[in-house]
Amino acid sequence: MHLNKTINIKHYLLILIMLLLLSGCGRIPDGNYAASVTLSGGSGKANIQSPCNITVTGGKAVADIIWSSSNYDYMIVGGKTYYPISTDEGSEFQIPVTLKKEMKVQADTTAMGTPHLIDYTLVFNIGDESSAPEEEVIDAARTSDMSPIDIAGFTYISTDENSFAKEYKIHRYEKDLLVVAVSDGRNYVVVPDGLDAPAIDAPDTFIIKKPLTSIYLAASAVMCQFDELGAVDKISLSGTKQEDWYIESAINAMKAGELVYGGKYSAPDYEMMMEKGTDLVIENTMILHTPKVLEKLEKLGIATFIDRSSYEEDPLGRLEWIKVYGAFCDREDEADRAFMKQRNMVEDIDLEGVEGKSVAFFSLNSSHQIVTRKRNDYFVKMIEKAGGVYLAPDTESDEKAASSVTVSIEAFYDYAKDADILIYNGTIQDAPKDLKALADMDVTFKDFKAVPSGDVWACDKSLYQFTNKAGTIISDLFEVIAEGEETTEFFYKLK
Repeated sequence: MHLNKTINIKHYLLILIMLLLLSGCGRIPDGNYAASVTLSGGSGKANIQSPCNITVTGGKAVADIIWSSSNYDYMIVGGKTYYPISTDEGSEFQIPVTLKKEMKVQADTTAMGTPHLIDYTLVFNIGDESSAPEEEVIDAARTSDMSPIDIAGFTYISTDENSFAKEYKIHRYEKDLLVVAVSDGRNYVVVPDGLDAPAIDAPDTFIIKKPLTSIYLAASAVMCQFDELGAVDKISLSGTKQEDWYIESAINAMKAGELVYGGKYSAPDYEMMMEKGTDLVIENTMILHTPKVLEKLEKLGIATFIDRSSYEEDPLGRLEWIKVYGAFCDREDEADRAFMKQRNMVEDIDLEGVEGKSVAFFSLNSSHQIVTRKRNDYFVKMIEKAGGVYLAPDTESDEKAASSVTVSIEAFYDYAKDADILIYNGTIQDAPKDLKALADMDVTFKDFKAVPSGDVWACDKSLYQFTNKAGTIISDLFEVIAEGEETTEFFYKLK
């Protein structure tokens, strides 16, 4: 008996020593973790969202970091240059990191007009009090079959049939109760005006009580849906400043003081929310990087809806999310009509004799690199629906990764030099004013087939805010590709 106890003690001591050795070497098991981030250096105006997500593979840690500004166009870490995987809601990078040690990095920003390379120091820590639980940070990766849920006292009736959207379902119950089931496993019980909210004790199930009169909208891509429904007046707080809107009704509402800036999604003005009587917060999945905001909103009793329309593979699937907001605003008929109008525009396109024209989509960043899109990007799907054949970069190893990719001009030339049509992405970088300005950017452009032939267009920088006009954008692309139309609602030809 005494011998067995001795063996057990030695066994536990051996395990403890091994864990201490691994810890001393900075090794942690492979997996996903939440890590706090501290940033020093620069002017002090910039910050990085904390916590961030860290993935450890083979003992090597890679952090997914998001800057407070979208103006960072590259970082230098350990002598190697990294480019953003997204600039939609702040510049997002994936960089290798060393835990619990100061890391000297550099980041280039164009916020001051001309590029500036700034020195920063980063420190990443896993498991301290400012880190969020792992499951909250990786929540965006969850999947659900979106089946109807049981609600005591309410009989399930039917589920709406979506035409293209795969990331949500609308379930209908008696007494006009709705449940919006989302692919991340969340269920939103939409309760009509005058009906008491049912008692629900289920994980990831939230009550949205109508009528909605004071929404805080942090997901900027959703504003166009409310605009299309004529429901912008239901939004009282915006996570986007007036100068960053391209939607006229949003601009006018902010000028009139009817819509007020309520802080960015990761740092909303909670006092203002309480003053305005905010009854719903609409976020995109960026909020999952700042779970403490979700916790605070829950404590305040404010429902939060997380929009996942950007996960739709089909651009018409993104458009179809207007039906969700039609349900929220009691404007389902208007939502159906708006969706069918845009869908019909696409279905009315006659592709006979058009297919085969090759198209490359790009912009040039401040470090003289080409920013383009992979085949899995929603804009690429629009080009294809318009009859174009998209020319994609060779870096297509992971179609599930971010759709934006940065390549050298030489690499871009290798696969896009014979493109029938070039489209400059004016939503990221200001487009050149004419063909001469494009050629002046780099002498290589003169050798592209589309430049001397004059088949170069640019897209308007407002395009990304108009998900509700997916059909219009595809129709515009058709006019460019098939007919060479010089000016459309969202595209114009460089001369």
